[in-house]
Order: sequence, then structure tokens, then C-alpha cells
Amino acid sequence: MKTLIKLPEYRKYKYKPLYYDKRKENLEEKIKKEKDKKEAIKRGEYKPDFKGKFRRSYSKDITKKQKKAANIRLAVILVFLSATAYIIIRKSDIIEKMFSVLISK
Repeated sequence: MKTLIKLPEYRKYKYKPLYYDKRKENLEEKIKKEKDKKEAIKRGEYKPDFKGKFRRSYSKDITKKQKKAANIRLAVILVFLSATAYIIIRKSDIIEKMFSVLISK
């Protein structure tokens, strides 16, 4: 028995995932930059890239500082929570007495 409504067929894609090697890409990019730099030196058009190097190192320094600050913040929070938990555990007999007074009323 055929249906009165024609249903669309599923689309089939011939997708083949490609392997991406980040290290290889970075290496090829560095090799290309060095070749371009050598050609520019031969032609006399080479300009040193100090500005870009300083910018990259500055951004690395900023991220290091941010990570260090986050780690210090985490350590302070852990110390505070540990101290609070210790105080609560040590004073638990007082808390039990308070609850027993409230429950007995």
C-alpha cells in the first residue's frame, strides 16, 4: 500500500574527516616565514619584526600574571573554607545544644 504523501529522502553526505596536525601546520608556517625573510633580505626589503615579538611576549606575560592571580585567589578561598569548616566542626557541640533547645520547646 503506497502512501498518498511523498516523504523526502534523507540527504546523504560524503564527508571524510581530515586529520589536522597542529604541530605540522606551525612548523610549515615557521618555515615559510623564514624563507620569505631570507628572500626579503636578498632583495633588501627586510624589516625586523621586533614589534610583533614584543607584543607576543607581552601577551604571554599578561596571561602568566592572570593565571598566577587566579591560583592565589583559589588558594585564599580554599584556606577560608577550610578554616570555616574547622570552626563549625569544633563548635558542633554548641550547635547541637542550640538545636536541642529549639526542638525541646
